[in-house]
Amino acid sequence: MTSPLLSVLNVNKAFSGIVALKNVSFEIFEGECIALVGENGAGKSTLMKILSGVWPSGQYGGDVFFEGKKLKLKSSVEGRKSGISIIHQELCLFPKLTVAENLFLTESYPYEGTPSGKLFQRVHWNSLYQRAQSLLDNLEFEVDATTIVEELSVAKRQLVEIARAFHHQSKLLILDEPTSALSSTEVRHLFQVIQRMRGQMTFIYISHKLDEVFELADRIIVLRDGEAVKSLKKNDTDSAEVIREMVGRPLKISEKENRKCLGEPLLEVKNLSHKTESGKQILSDISFQMKAGEVLGVSGLMGSGRSELLRSLLGIQPGTRSGEVFLEGKKVDWQGLTYAMSDKVAFVPEDRKKEGLFLEHGIDFNITISTLNHDLGKFGALNLKKQQIRVMELIGRLGVKCASSNNAVKVLSGGNQQKVLLGKVVALSPRVLLLDEPTRGVDIGAKEEIYDILRSLVSQGMGLVVVSSELPELLTLSDRILVLREGKLMGELVNHHLTQEKIMTLAAGENHGSGY
Repeated sequence: MTSPLLSVLNVNKAFSGIVALKNVSFEIFEGECIALVGENGAGKSTLMKILSGVWPSGQYGGDVFFEGKKLKLKSSVEGRKSGISIIHQELCLFPKLTVAENLFLTESYPYEGTPSGKLFQRVHWNSLYQRAQSLLDNLEFEVDATTIVEELSVAKRQLVEIARAFHHQSKLLILDEPTSALSSTEVRHLFQVIQRMRGQMTFIYISHKLDEVFELADRIIVLRDGEAVKSLKKNDTDSAEVIREMVGRPLKISEKENRKCLGEPLLEVKNLSHKTESGKQILSDISFQMKAGEVLGVSGLMGSGRSELLRSLLGIQPGTRSGEVFLEGKKVDWQGLTYAMSDKVAFVPEDRKKEGLFLEHGIDFNITISTLNHDLGKFGALNLKKQQIRVMELIGRLGVKCASSNNAVKVLSGGNQQKVLLGKVVALSPRVLLLDEPTRGVDIGAKEEIYDILRSLVSQGMGLVVVSSELPELLTLSDRILVLREGKLMGELVNHHLTQEKIMTLAAGENHGSGY
């Protein structure tokens, strides 16, 4: 029988007495693609950090064998040298350097994938760029090696990360949520690359998207509460069993509710256009209306202007905006979040860690930071008791799992972090809520809980505008869906017997219309 490429034997890891991994054991054989799934906080990231050397030998219990040898990694560089690479969900690139410089950052001439120990060395620029472009072309990535990374879209930055890992000639490549920033076309391209490399490389694929898992994986390893509870062959299981093993119980998957939107118009946008500071048109003549108690979805491929639409409305998109915006019939001209919030309009940004939360601070601090003016007592003193009552009410209402309200947000799972972010904006009691990718990086259990929260808000008469790259999410939540392409509104679709294919037809520019 063939020996496993990787063996994980009774691995344990705890943080300040909190168990992250408990007696985790499994094997991976050469050429396999193994999916690792589990809810946020199940231990996936901790395990991957052990395998890649981020958590060095001696800081965890149990043993890891790779190619028959016991791994005693001291760093991620040693992990890479041993043949294990990881692509983190949080991209690790230097934005001010070129693509080629990022690809070969730790190497010297002739740039063949081996880290250099030299402190001072001559850079062979022609060779650097030629080899980088050759690598990108062979992978069929449409990226120019001379481009400064900060000028690339998030999707193309992800491709640079993937190209770097392939260049390192890893025998085991760990992909942690690699499609979170990719369009459907780019996801398809990535899958083709992975399938092409299966003869040369073994993969561990981490994703909350079970359709991706079932398309790519040979086997599915399920983590729950730090334990490896199941190893399932793809052809012998289905998504219902995988979800049941992930959450420890059957989970009812949401379907769209049939709501009657009887409310008055809340938000109306007329002929909205936006140009960047350099004069590039990113939004062109967009008009729509949203009623109270309605969820308006926004769809489109990467670069279609989905996020820019929300940011332009709020006055936080750099450049020049034109057109008219009306809130409950009153013309508004927001020039930042503060102005929008004063009109009871709140925003949930796409990147919760960079733009939405204070990770080092407690849950209570994050939830109350936007409502301090409402908690002031006599002489400008904070009414701490009133504040704490609101915090505990929101924690309970949103189902945030935590030991204490003053737990630092950074120690929470992704799903609970997202709930805290929702709590922060819900505390404002907004009339309109704009959400950009509200469940990105969130496991399926937490995703369903967030859907329930959003439905509850809508039932109270709030109006929601939801930008999402996940079409099933939009079909589950939305009453109507706006489809953008290259900054233009291609159509407005009523979500009645609506399919993903109809949305993609408009998004790809193959048709123009409304009201399907």
